[in-house]
Amino acid sequence: MRGVLILIWAMSSTVLISAQTLPIVYTNLEDAVQANLSGEVVEILELHREKLSELPEILRDFKQLKVLKLEKNKLTSLPLWVSELQSLEVLSVEKNRLESFPECLLLLPNLKELLLGDNLIDAIPLNIDTLQELEHLGLWGNVIRQFPASLSDMPNLKTLDLLYNDMNYDEQSWLKELLPEVLIELSDPCTCIFDE
Repeated sequence: MRGVLILIWAMSSTVLISAQTLPIVYTNLEDAVQANLSGEVVEILELHREKLSELPEILRDFKQLKVLKLEKNKLTSLPLWVSELQSLEVLSVEKNRLESFPECLLLLPNLKELLLGDNLIDAIPLNIDTLQELEHLGLWGNVIRQFPASLSDMPNLKTLDLLYNDMNYDEQSWLKELLPEVLIELSDPCTCIFDE
């Protein structure tokens, strides 16, 4: 009986320790700013549907931020100082109005998940392979048709989401040959004719 009690106590201690180490998810910028100013570590910030047309510069001070989610805003670009957020591992700017791939993101060495779906991005930068830790790249719902061969120089890339990008059969076949080990999500090839 004593062995059972010790096991239960050990299991409950593990649960308590795990619960204490979970980072707080901040969904309000003011709360996150106050926490940061008081010396708390802010690792996760989710600012959905905040009608942001530009990124608040106060975020520049969040040096330990690991997850930044900015879905469903009105962002057309990201400022260069985003590259200062060197701890970022997950960035989502889905469902905004980005007109091009933000080059500043190429300077984030720890980025593992980059989600830029449902924007107006028309190209992937040639030096995308600077993101050596990237595992998941989400570019669904954009207007991308050309892909740099440097995608094949990303050793950790596991998934590439390209649903709802108008690509023909040849473009899709080339991409599959380029990235045989990567799970590529594609819509049915289009039979459209594009203006060059």
